[in-house]
Amino acid sequence: MSMQPHTRLLLLAAITLLGVIAASPASAYAVICRSGQYDIDSRDDAQLRIAFGTSVCTMRRFSYRMDAQIFASNNNMTPGRPCSCR
Repeated sequence: MSMQPHTRLLLLAAITLLGVIAASPASAYAVICRSGQYDIDSRDDAQLRIAFGTSVCTMRRFSYRMDAQIFASNNNMTPGRPCSCR
């Protein structure tokens, strides 16, 4: 019993779509403190540690850049302002 070509193609498309959805980060943007200044970055925590070492900490993560910008603005964490990871 073999699958019809169109059924096989539909199944392959569904599996591919699920793989893309699973690989997408839920929280793509972070308000961070790096080298003593606030910033908004799209890298995950491991990539941030590689790029900035121990001089970086994540304040909060968001799915959308605009949400991260609004949070930062509302909490006086605008990029370029001084911060501390303590």
